Amino acid sequence: MKSRLAQRGGFVSTVGLALLGLAACSTSPATRFYVLTPVAVDGVQGSRVSPVSGGMTIGIRAVELPQELDRPQIVARTGANTVHLAEFDRWSAPLRDSVRQVIGNNLTILLPADRVERYPWTPGTALDREVIIEVTRFDGELGGQCTLNARWKVLTRTAPPSALYGHSMLSEAAGRDYAALVATQSRLLGALSAEIARAIRTGAQTAGPSAGSIDTRLQ
Repeated sequence: MKSRLAQRGGFVSTVGLALLGLAACSTSPATRFYVLTPVAVDGVQGSRVSPVSGGMTIGIRAVELPQELDRPQIVARTGANTVHLAEFDRWSAPLRDSVRQVIGNNLTILLPADRVERYPWTPGTALDREVIIEVTRFDGELGGQCTLNARWKVLTRTAPPSALYGHSMLSEAAGRDYAALVATQSRLLGALSAEIARAIRTGAQTAGPSAGSIDTRLQ
């Protein structure tokens, strides 16, 4: 009799532990999803480029990201050589696609007289300018700095053909949570878009505290 009771007691204990394990799993944090947003007007004050007569058609062909950033999880710096992948804080869409879409939306706002297309173009589209962007860094440390470094070029597709190369190094204080970090990243994309818009219109970049500089030697 005691043996049966002991067996039952062991069975009940095992079931209890299993239920506790399930309860612990059920209390895992809910996954949060984030989007980058265009902020070319509100977030980058005074950046709108004065339109000139005759609108151009501008194509954004490619935006390249480091492989370690192009993943569902938001990547945050934790040290000079370490990063954290936020399992419960994720992008709502592939980061490469989101960055290209936001830059396209920003340029549409900044260059109101022009038409901005994202690759693949509408059949029959004749481009005046083509933009290619290589992002080399786009991350931040919670409570620290958020950084966007990018090399880019603007190709003139009409005669005479030419190319303008730029290197933007932008940074801003990041907030203490992922929502604030993503908002800062959106503002940095707005600042990058403003630099590219100025290059498209004037062929030169206005230097500023966080502005990159044109280097025509970049290949």
